[in-house]
Amino acid sequence: MALARHQPRIAALQYTAAAASGTDDTLLERAVRVTSDALQPSLTARVAARWIAVDPKSVEAHRAAAQAALALYKIDDAAAHYRIVLQTSPLGTEAEFAALETYLGSNDNVFGDRQLADRLASSFASSAAALRLQGIAALRADDPAAAVRSLTAALALTPASGGPAGAKSDAAGGGAAANSGSAAGGEAKGGDKNIETPRAELRHTLARARVLAGDAEQPLADAESQVRRENSPINRLDYALLLMTAQRDSAAIEQLEILAKNSEYTAVAERLIGLLEYQEGHLEAATERFAQLVKSEKYLDDAFFYLGLIADRSEDPEHALRLYAQVTSGDNALPALLRATTILQKHGAPAAAEDLLDRLLEAEPERAPDILAARARIYMDAGDPAHALEVLRRGNADYPDNVDLQYAQASLFEELGRVSDSLRELTTVMRARPEDPAAENALGYTLADHSRDLRRARRLIEHAYAASPKNSAILDSLGWVLYRQGHLAEAEGYLRTAYRDDRGGDIAAHLGEVLWRLGRPAEAEHVWIEATGTEPDNKLLKATRQRFHVSPPPPGNTAPTPTAD
Repeated sequence: MALARHQPRIAALQYTAAAASGTDDTLLERAVRVTSDALQPSLTARVAARWIAVDPKSVEAHRAAAQAALALYKIDDAAAHYRIVLQTSPLGTEAEFAALETYLGSNDNVFGDRQLADRLASSFASSAAALRLQGIAALRADDPAAAVRSLTAALALTPASGGPAGAKSDAAGGGAAANSGSAAGGEAKGGDKNIETPRAELRHTLARARVLAGDAEQPLADAESQVRRENSPINRLDYALLLMTAQRDSAAIEQLEILAKNSEYTAVAERLIGLLEYQEGHLEAATERFAQLVKSEKYLDDAFFYLGLIADRSEDPEHALRLYAQVTSGDNALPALLRATTILQKHGAPAAAEDLLDRLLEAEPERAPDILAARARIYMDAGDPAHALEVLRRGNADYPDNVDLQYAQASLFEELGRVSDSLRELTTVMRARPEDPAAENALGYTLADHSRDLRRARRLIEHAYAASPKNSAILDSLGWVLYRQGHLAEAEGYLRTAYRDDRGGDIAAHLGEVLWRLGRPAEAEHVWIEATGTEPDNKLLKATRQRFHVSPPPPGNTAPTPTAD
């Protein structure tokens, strides 16, 4: 009855209570499924523990316990249960590793995934599948050097034919390429006829890891040579994607233009070129590419979404709404609807925005925390912080284990000037997830941004950086805390690296401020203008430019006065 009323938390609590003394496998399995679908990992862990007590050999019970522990960032518990699954599954260890790779690939907890993969690789040291999982997890967690080591070892153990097929990796341009700041994401390679052998796929993933680790020349030369030896569309696409990963976008577009002449790959090439053009701020050219995809009825969800973004940025809200409404599936469906809600709220249709958000929550219950966080943001931007905080209060009550809602609440507290409340919320998160680089970075950055306990802030951020040395958010935080401590030259290096991979407004605001303080206002203004073209509504970027334009630039290398700890 609670499920029918769209009350997932109540339903999960009821099933947990029913399972507490239950002995029927069917009931226990159903309780696990309901609590998991309701996004209640603490309850799932309780039900799975009961199921294991009733049936210690149940692979599904241990798998459920492992997934719940991972969601709660209890990595040792997750690894212990997964070892049992991998060792006892009737499907075999290799097939279970493949299933786990698929599961982790759809999981946003990239740092927890990486730590889990490290533990499993230690337990299955001679398994190519375990090393492959470890490498891909390291790549998603922005540690490509570690990924290179694991993938190289996996490749050495993978036979030339056959062997562990695993799940499809990020070979089509998502994962590592997306983390590097390229626009390659998505399924680029088309149908089953292009499925590669495990060894070939592993080589491509290793090449991308090497590029991201700073060793670009040899992998690019090898990919180019492969095109010369065998001028096939798939080889040219692999080369183009590798160029995108290396951020050599002009060369990538050149290869994609050639690829577009092959009728079977025209849509693939047009989509990737359009994404690159959009990323570079060439909106007219991107519009032509995406309009062509609509005309050919290919990649429609991507095409309508990006055309909607372009209309949105061009101050054409009615057209943007019509375009967003046509994004019906895929990763962009929820962002499109949330953008539509923002437009409705901004342009005087709050009732319609409320109705759309309500329908979103009913249609996408598995993404409810994301929708609630976005709803709170919409209210905050509309000048209604009380409503925003109430949404998050109810959200945290309904989804007490969801870390994204906790981060959202900390962010709102900070915006409202309630810095101590924000820091308290972030400290609570970090205590629950003591080895999570994201939690360390969030707390460290907030301390640094408000010049509080800079030594502690730097320790936290440096620890996160050691775990994820290519993560742009962590690099930005490290640059910012160094700036707060008065180390401008060091700060510039980290911020430039962050900005190279992520042209977001926040990083641009920070880099520009450091350049301005170094007595290079022209460079600062160039960065700010460039980022404004990509992210025109960024509040920090606007505020930073305004703050520095009210006074003349400094005469030379002028560091801020470090704040005493």
